[in-house]
Amino acid sequence: MESNLNINFFGKIWNAIAKPGKYEDLRKLGLKKSITYIFSLVGIFALILAIIATLLQINIVNDAISYLDEKLPEFKFKDNKLSLDNSDATILDDEKIIGYIGNKIVVNPMVTKDKAIDLYKDLATEKNKVLIFLNEEYILISNEYNPNSEQNDGIEEKNYTDISSKYISDTTYEYTKKDIIEYLRERTSYTYYLAQYFIIYFGMIVFLYGIYIIIISFSLWLITKLSKFKWNLKDSIMNTIYASTLSMFVYVLYMIISYFTKYKIPYMDACCIFLIFIYLYLLVIKQKKEINN
Repeated sequence: MESNLNINFFGKIWNAIAKPGKYEDLRKLGLKKSITYIFSLVGIFALILAIIATLLQINIVNDAISYLDEKLPEFKFKDNKLSLDNSDATILDDEKIIGYIGNKIVVNPMVTKDKAIDLYKDLATEKNKVLIFLNEEYILISNEYNPNSEQNDGIEEKNYTDISSKYISDTTYEYTKKDIIEYLRERTSYTYYLAQYFIIYFGMIVFLYGIYIIIISFSLWLITKLSKFKWNLKDSIMNTIYASTLSMFVYVLYMIISYFTKYKIPYMDACCIFLIFIYLYLLVIKQKKEINN
């Protein structure tokens, strides 16, 4: 049964981390408020991670667009045909463009498909494919390309008509490099990236800690059934929710650090689970002392 005890959100965080002995008071708030607490905590962490990821992604996008503006040759695209203002092919393989597009890019509408494959197939690696823009189509080559394969393994190709029919209303308009750069800049939206990353991180943390809480709560319930004191499954769930607080802080801090340093800690998930068990162990020890006294 829920209590009229009033503990604000930050008070719950403080008690959950610094005062495991207060878990009994936190349990009196009821399961519904405990679940609201953990979802609120996840929401705050997801928002922090989403803001950081958005800022980093915007920097990547802006750098890539500036790189395209500088390196992409002047071209014309009209009636589903691509042509260059000069006769020089261009290869874009800088990390800036790979981080944005995910592939290396070649612009060479002067050659046939077979010639382009022969010229640029070696640019494909295990991590990066090569996107080649030709006169009337584009092709994507992976490192799995096998010239002896009848199924064209490692090769994807599409005519520009397949794309323009979906995204271009007027194919008679002559599109240029300037149009593409302006379009990409208009698509650089903080709101879009923030919403996208928030959903990803919120779902990821809920899924991860949801599994932790369910498994550990059930284990805790079974363990206490064999001891002098007994927590029902509801109490075990609430105890585990609050015991997960510091673990979640550590996990999110680790994610933030790895964003900027690329540093990885082996068995980080196991460390976070172990931290939950430490809090629950302290709680069990305290409960036993109270019973013995």
